[in-house]
Amino acid sequence: MPDTMTVLCAAGDARYIYAAEGLSRRFTVFSHKLSPRPRGTYPLSDLADIKGAADVLLLPMLAGAKESEQGLFIPAGAEKLCLRTLLPALKPGALVIGGRIPPAVRELFASAGFEVEDCFDRPELVMRNAVPTAEGALMLAMQEQVSTVFGSRVLITGFGTVAKAVARLFSGAGAEVVCAVRRAEAAAEAEVSGYGSLMLPLTAESVSGFDTVINTVPAMIMGRDVLGGIGEKSLIIELASLPGGVDRQAAAELGVRCIHAPGLPGKVAPAAAGEYIAEAAANIIISRTRKGCEKERRAGNVT
Repeated sequence: MPDTMTVLCAAGDARYIYAAEGLSRRFTVFSHKLSPRPRGTYPLSDLADIKGAADVLLLPMLAGAKESEQGLFIPAGAEKLCLRTLLPALKPGALVIGGRIPPAVRELFASAGFEVEDCFDRPELVMRNAVPTAEGALMLAMQEQVSTVFGSRVLITGFGTVAKAVARLFSGAGAEVVCAVRRAEAAAEAEVSGYGSLMLPLTAESVSGFDTVINTVPAMIMGRDVLGGIGEKSLIIELASLPGGVDRQAAAELGVRCIHAPGLPGKVAPAAAGEYIAEAAANIIISRTRKGCEKERRAGNVT
């Protein structure tokens, strides 16, 4: 049964403390390089104490993983955590769950015989995570702008899950929201939702007149030529994952205010974001366990 499984939660920001706590209500959870210690977990200062015992490894967001002489590592508070040091802690065929897993990290664990799953591929996590992301964007706009969000003009690039959550929140706060999209059906959806629309690609003329521009497109759509149309009192909030969609160097040279805001859920709502991650991870674990049971049953029926 899934609740007999042992989970090792290693490193991460505040949301992963809450994720570990959430998982501890269903599984036996060990925590490593998470501070303060997640309640309900068994802290490990030495990974040798759990040698070969973990069925599941939960890792944080991995887009920032870097290479060193010792191998791939991720930040762990004021320290670093070399991912290779985690391999001996896992059972053969263990499940490794992380966020935004780059190819090098996936290859490290897959080549050692472990199954690798990205929890941010789970629709339930993406949809729920959009809420604190949108709230964080609204918080930044309120902090950084000298006027109210109410009555302001807001341009949102893209119309995916995050963009829709941002549009709802800013529109609810009284902003005039316009969504920049690539497809006619997305423009129609934005319009029937009560927002304005314009078609990508952007131009300097199309971005002028907006108080706040919020990018959710992870591809370069706001280069120097487009940024030239941004007003000096306007604000850009970059929400897209790497490589992002805003030429931040050009923005700085042009004097355009641009806030790069990755990981907002972990900063503005770590408890909720952690619970979302815990639920997605538990769903992955249970799904894998069911598949394993089905394989065993099928093997048992072979004569």
